[in-house]
Amino acid sequence: MGSCAAPSAKGDDKFITTDYLQQCRTAYTEGYRRAADILINHIDESGRDQDFLVYPVLFLYRHHLELLIKQIIGLALALAEDPDKHQYKKDDHNLNNLWPLAQKLILEVDDSYRPSDFKIVKEVVKALHQADERATDFRYARRNDGTRSLEGIHYVNTRRFGEKMGEASDLLDGVDNGLRYLLDCKAEWNQILDSF
Repeated sequence: MGSCAAPSAKGDDKFITTDYLQQCRTAYTEGYRRAADILINHIDESGRDQDFLVYPVLFLYRHHLELLIKQIIGLALALAEDPDKHQYKKDDHNLNNLWPLAQKLILEVDDSYRPSDFKIVKEVVKALHQADERATDFRYARRNDGTRSLEGIHYVNTRRFGEKMGEASDLLDGVDNGLRYLLDCKAEWNQILDSF
């Protein structure tokens, strides 16, 4: 994969150039995962900061998973015979809504998968949804109504959490790559058909 960081020209003092970054959705998705992995490695190697870094770790992994699932939905919709029958709100952050749609689309467009292949993803989605239904509790200590977020969660084993997220992410990365391959095949086939 090529770099998504904007090359800086001599004398260029721009901090962010958004036009270049718009084409790098995978960099966003992978960036959140790598940031979480770096934080977990720091906790594991130093034995410090876990009480402070647990919240960013949880948020980063959750956001990574949400973006990856949405990316897969987009790819699968591009492959679906009737994409209009699969409507969803793109601003929905509820993993319990997004994952079932993604799984349904994956199974529809790629017959190499079975529902049982996604056990780890289902497990991770369920745990994340139970902990942070609205995608805000990992970011804020209090909800809008003033109640404490993450009530009932007293301990998170970041190493174990990272391992589970890694398994789910690796599986979904494979799905993402497979769907991209199918899209390339579809485009190539359409090009052949158009040449007649």
